[in-house]
Amino acid sequence: MKNNWVLFTLLVFLSFVSLLLYQNNINEEELLYNFYSEQFAHQQVEKIIQNQEKWAWLGYVIIPLLVLIRSSLVAMCLSVGNFLYNINETTSPKFKQFFRIALIGEFVLLFVGLFKFGYFYFLRSDFTLIDLQQYYPLSFINFLDINTLEPWVVYPLQTINLFEVGYFFVLVHGLWKLLKNKFWRSFEIVAVSYGTGLIIWLGLVMFLTLNMT
Repeated sequence: MKNNWVLFTLLVFLSFVSLLLYQNNINEEELLYNFYSEQFAHQQVEKIIQNQEKWAWLGYVIIPLLVLIRSSLVAMCLSVGNFLYNINETTSPKFKQFFRIALIGEFVLLFVGLFKFGYFYFLRSDFTLIDLQQYYPLSFINFLDINTLEPWVVYPLQTINLFEVGYFFVLVHGLWKLLKNKFWRSFEIVAVSYGTGLIIWLGLVMFLTLNMT
């Protein structure tokens, strides 16, 4: 269990560093002003920016919760999948072992934020708030014109990316090492368990987006 908390602490620390890089080097205040200036009066825009700065600390509070919740849910999927595929076995790995696999996978997703920061800081200087929000590194959606897409399909299309593929295979490899079974057996367990959880999550996001728009 100690190793899990070391991984968790390291993940949270690196996520804090990533967020600090973003906040200190991407001029979000100017992007917000340019975005809202055509919709609201100057004073209203200033108030929006002030509120954004006032609640910026929430980003640091949310990071540990997001890592913990996401890793726990993925670990739960893997645990349930393993149970269903090995229902006749007398012994089964503990939840903390599945949780460790999920935490290791989180390091892959950590690179999403760093890659996105590098793209807008080093490669692209002219961008809007919408560009910043909707861009997802190494994703299928980057080959499409987002302006022609319905809002509810944006997130699912963003999910089709190489980081997600890498995350999936990290889970497969971790489960394969843990269970010491055939690689394709672990592949199938992750595909069914994590895949089902991901589809449910995407469906929920799409449903909420449809209702909000």
